[in-house]
Amino acid sequence: MDIPIGVANSVSANFQFDPLDTLNYAKQENFKTIQIYLNSQLIAKEKTLKEIKKEQSSFTHIYYHAEGAFSKEFIGSDYRKNLYAFLKDVESPNYIIHFDERDSIDKIIKLAESLSDEVPHIYVENYFQFEGKEEAEKNLKKYQAMFTLSSNFGTNLFPVLDIPRLFHEKLNFNMDEALDWCYQLLNFFGNRQIPLLLHLIDSADANQSHRNFCAVGEGYIPYQKIFNFILKTRPHISGIILEFEDKITPLQSREYIRSVIEEG
Repeated sequence: MDIPIGVANSVSANFQFDPLDTLNYAKQENFKTIQIYLNSQLIAKEKTLKEIKKEQSSFTHIYYHAEGAFSKEFIGSDYRKNLYAFLKDVESPNYIIHFDERDSIDKIIKLAESLSDEVPHIYVENYFQFEGKEEAEKNLKKYQAMFTLSSNFGTNLFPVLDIPRLFHEKLNFNMDEALDWCYQLLNFFGNRQIPLLLHLIDSADANQSHRNFCAVGEGYIPYQKIFNFILKTRPHISGIILEFEDKITPLQSREYIRSVIEEG
């Protein structure tokens, strides 16, 4: 499997998450895919946005991560209007936004339909506002239902699977339960041939505090089993974004991922 591996501008944490620093790093280290978090502060910096647009041809794909969650509040916000104004002039208009488990599926689908003509790719990332196993299972069932319905209605929603979130201690899944949900989601999208973007980090413990981040394959998340499952079932993985806050760990993680894929 030839899966594009990229980095988020979190790798420039020591430079105030400067996306231009990330662009230079990604080019230097031959990452062909990147993700840029477009918060309210950045979306107001016209000069920086122009520089980002100039660099589009240097990458096979640039993903833009929006702030907030996919909700009515987001739709009606000035931030959303400014985001869409920026996306009109990029080569591949898209944005990633967190799933909001507080809304009903019907409301989420209506929101997606209301925006379907403006941006061709809206990526909804699994996210958990509440804690505990029961709430997490409700969340994940609703997340899957959203894509079942969106496929039926022809909306432009695509999934981003943040694998580490399934293994976070606040969900109260044991390792087997978290792994089972990971497999279920990979199968769910794979069986429907829905392209799936992955967000990855690894950590020394289930709290996943940034100071305990480590290279993919070196922490407690069972990535060997996960990649073996991916290689066996072959879902359509459109890319992997590494969301670390330094510039060494992504290189180590890319090496591990490539070695696992090649061995498989």
